[in-house]
Amino acid sequence: MTLKTDIIDFVRDELHIPLIGIVPANDFPLEDVERITPVVELFSRSTPLAAGAEGVLHPRDFLDGAKSVIVAGSPGYFGKMPSIDACREQLQGRAEPSHVNIGYLLDSQEKGNRLTEFLAERGFSCCSVVGIQFPLKIAASKCGIGFYGKNALIQHPEYGSWISLSAYVTDADLESDAPLEGDCGSCERCIEACPTGALYEPYRCDPSRCLDFNLGHNKNIIPFFIRDKSGNLMGEGCTACRDACPVNQKLKKLENFSVPDELVHPSLLDVFDMTDEQWEQGFAMTLMGFFLLDKKYLQRNAAIGLGNFKDRRAVNVLLRVVDQGDDEVRGYAAWALGKIGGSSSVQKLKESLERELNETVKSEIKAALENVEQE
Repeated sequence: MTLKTDIIDFVRDELHIPLIGIVPANDFPLEDVERITPVVELFSRSTPLAAGAEGVLHPRDFLDGAKSVIVAGSPGYFGKMPSIDACREQLQGRAEPSHVNIGYLLDSQEKGNRLTEFLAERGFSCCSVVGIQFPLKIAASKCGIGFYGKNALIQHPEYGSWISLSAYVTDADLESDAPLEGDCGSCERCIEACPTGALYEPYRCDPSRCLDFNLGHNKNIIPFFIRDKSGNLMGEGCTACRDACPVNQKLKKLENFSVPDELVHPSLLDVFDMTDEQWEQGFAMTLMGFFLLDKKYLQRNAAIGLGNFKDRRAVNVLLRVVDQGDDEVRGYAAWALGKIGGSSSVQKLKESLERELNETVKSEIKAALENVEQE
């Protein structure tokens, strides 16, 4: 028995993680660095979580003397999300279950801690690798976890592209694994399904056009064309490319974790009355909440969802938000009112415009009035 064999047996048999691979802790090739750097820079401009990020990080940036990187992949499919039409009657939002499943997140953290302890007990240093600056998918593609799909996600013949990835840098000298052979062939259904054209060519995604990036990470102004395509998504959770993939049609759902309906399908109207305590005890504990950072961005996304529903039941709440909400939310509420339309919305927006002092919100109100849906 070798150390690598012991690690593999522990990960698969004790942690119940089916996919594990090893890559050397070498610096990433220049080609990979140049490919990832624009993505890192976009995130650094868009969210405080990546503030100060100045480029790609290599394994030895996390651990001096690192010799190996352990990459693990766990199934992450909780079933297909309901359509926007299924949520329309009760004006509900949609969150992707794996992103709001607190039990799933805690389970993953516990397994990572156990792997780190496993190596520490054998005299080796090990640390978890997190952050957009580490090209995790590239590492996974080099050690048998899966191959790059045309949707720019890691694909596996059994688990499709619903794989939760994690990586651990260690000073243990472990034999590396070979890449997994495979490709998508001539299939381009994911590219055809992408609602915003973010998948602009095979194996390449432009995050600035991606719904997940904009709703989950972008704290700057979300472009109008992104809002129009966002449906009622509450954060990172667009599954269009994965839903279209033929391999993903035969996946088994994870059955060991449950998610409260109020997190998967929150009432869009109730989101605006959410207290800080409700936020902290609910969404803030989830992966989606971690990316959003603050309930005001959940409310921003709720306003976009109501605008896409174009339902008059939302008008009074949105009018209140335009006047009384956070600055980061009020402009989106105005946009939503423009999408819903109607004479009462137009009149109220005109009144709000006259007393508005925030220039960003003022420009949103003007745009809403210019593009308002007429009765």
